[in-house]
Amino acid sequence: MNNSAIMDRLSASALETVELSFGDSHARLTLQGAHLVSYIHKGVERLWMSPKTNFEIGQPIRGGVPICWPWFGPHSNDASRPAHGFARTANWTLKSKQQESNSAQLTLSLESKDPDYPLTVDFRVELSDASLTMTLITRNCGDQKITLNEALHTYLPISDLSKAFIEGLTDCRFADKLADYKESIELRQQVYLTEPTDRVYYDQSAELRLTDSGSGSLLKIGKHGSGATVVWNAGADIASTMLDLGADNYRSYLCIEAANALQASVELEPGATHTLSQSLTCVN
Repeated sequence: MNNSAIMDRLSASALETVELSFGDSHARLTLQGAHLVSYIHKGVERLWMSPKTNFEIGQPIRGGVPICWPWFGPHSNDASRPAHGFARTANWTLKSKQQESNSAQLTLSLESKDPDYPLTVDFRVELSDASLTMTLITRNCGDQKITLNEALHTYLPISDLSKAFIEGLTDCRFADKLADYKESIELRQQVYLTEPTDRVYYDQSAELRLTDSGSGSLLKIGKHGSGATVVWNAGADIASTMLDLGADNYRSYLCIEAANALQASVELEPGATHTLSQSLTCVN
């Protein structure tokens, strides 16, 4: 199923959306989850959506950019709480939308109703001629320090796992979820995800590069306010158990996520604000 057909399914669903355009760039988000479901640059879709994803009220969307917030993975104290937090299925509010000479941007906002997380968060999406920038701004409105975990869980389309590689992670320490969070050092200069991969790299570099020799594309992935980069692909066995993914789709994407998680969590003091951002710059 191509992206146009997926967007048609979204339009037919009950989910409300908001759109942003600047020049040859177009973005679309759902108000549920502040979920970026499409980023088209010069006629090319730069995000990956699963053909089997669900567009249902109260259900996460598989693909695009889910927001993991205010925890990442399972909740540390309560396994009954939703994985990756409540932001990705909560209803956000359109706070502002503006057009400037060199960019266009919109901001969605959410106020937590969870007494354990007295937080507010803004999600700003900005389009320029060459880039998409996503910014997550969290404020602690309570009177106690809060441990914040977060990620911009960005799904990127590729021609095939065997032809796409990530550069910029060499010598980074990482925790491998698939090996019970065993820590190792990344020795490769070109990181392929041809094996099932779920790693938290303790990476504070400003930029990574994703090269796809199959399509000839090069994407620069920048970040700020991030102590970790999560790299993920489900692999065939796990994908086959996921109804919204499926084993026939796993080779066409990989995830590169600006994050703060595990040992790179943020300790947010009362009244303090933390900003996490990730940018996608299309070189070709």
